[in-house]
Amino acid sequence: MGMACLEQIFDFAVIGGGAAGLWALRGLRDKKVVIIEGNARLGAKVLASGGGKCNFTNRFLSPENFICSNPHFIKSFLAKFGTDQVLDFIDYHNIPYEERDNGKLFTLSGANSIVQALLEDGESENHQFLMECLVQDVEKLSDKELFAIETSSGKVLARKVIVASGGLSFPKLGATNIAAKIARKFGMKVEPLKPALAGLRYPENVASDFVSLTGIAITAQATVGKRMFQDQLLFTHRGFSGPLALNCSLFVDGATEIQFDFVPGLDVAALIQENHGGKKSLVNILSEYLPKAVVKVLLQGREFNLAQMKKAEVEAVGQAFNRHTMVISQVDGYDRAEVTRGGLSVDEVFPKTMECRKCPGLYFIGEALDVTGMLGGYNIHWAWASAQMLVNGLE
Repeated sequence: MGMACLEQIFDFAVIGGGAAGLWALRGLRDKKVVIIEGNARLGAKVLASGGGKCNFTNRFLSPENFICSNPHFIKSFLAKFGTDQVLDFIDYHNIPYEERDNGKLFTLSGANSIVQALLEDGESENHQFLMECLVQDVEKLSDKELFAIETSSGKVLARKVIVASGGLSFPKLGATNIAAKIARKFGMKVEPLKPALAGLRYPENVASDFVSLTGIAITAQATVGKRMFQDQLLFTHRGFSGPLALNCSLFVDGATEIQFDFVPGLDVAALIQENHGGKKSLVNILSEYLPKAVVKVLLQGREFNLAQMKKAEVEAVGQAFNRHTMVISQVDGYDRAEVTRGGLSVDEVFPKTMECRKCPGLYFIGEALDVTGMLGGYNIHWAWASAQMLVNGLE
């Protein structure tokens, strides 16, 4: 990787050397390109994803797995760039992988094999790199068809600019708000930015009870709005985490009601009635399905005589386990969120090229746009898909 000579004019300046930027680079081999990256390494977030194994796509891609202010926008992308297209790339580079729960596809050789494959595909003597370099501003020169990019290493001139800088999540990996700053500067609509795929903070009225469950994980179900999820739920010292909580966080907007079923598939009220008059305690019966500590918290420390339980008590216990409603008002911040929800409105770009309608020569791809996927490889797939659409538009 050669360092960039700032005195020349580049065909493209790519802001961000992550998943979207590196995929786009594969289609720009014959162009004079400078990649501006704030980290010391390329693909830092890719390397950290999936516990270092990189959940690179999902077998069951669907528009339902994405959130966007314009729901129809994502459909055309998935029709043209689905799981098979990503697997073509993976197979070409002989990267071994495995399929896990809910169609998640992970490498077996580690996330670095993905980054190295991207760099191999994009390798060109026409490409130069500015590493550990922060973009401060972008302007379009009125007297020339050029963009001037102000960076911590000096001014870069380019005919076209690709914003692939991601969102605000994981600031320790170099995340900044430069994408939103650039979009607003050129008068484009930016949907509100929020941390997403983040833990759910306990409501204050139950926090002291649930903190005692820290470290326990169960399989649970949650309904938020019209969405229902079933996955692992982890209790932590500050709130719910695990895949179930992270997916729910996408739909938390202010005070949001979430209904939890802590024993999906089991009707607790019916179970109590079946054991009416039995010798086992209610705690012991329910502990066959959940850790005893969870059972005690959900029962709020109450002891029940099965033979004497009234109908109202049976229904109340059933609700505590199967229809436990909480109002969640807060999720973890950007330092713990996997992605950023919001970004440049998709209506501001041409979907076939990713070029901005209001500013020719300026492109946005990946997480910088208002497209957010659920947990399971959907966000990195969106990075690949949007970058490929840009490349196709240049041909």
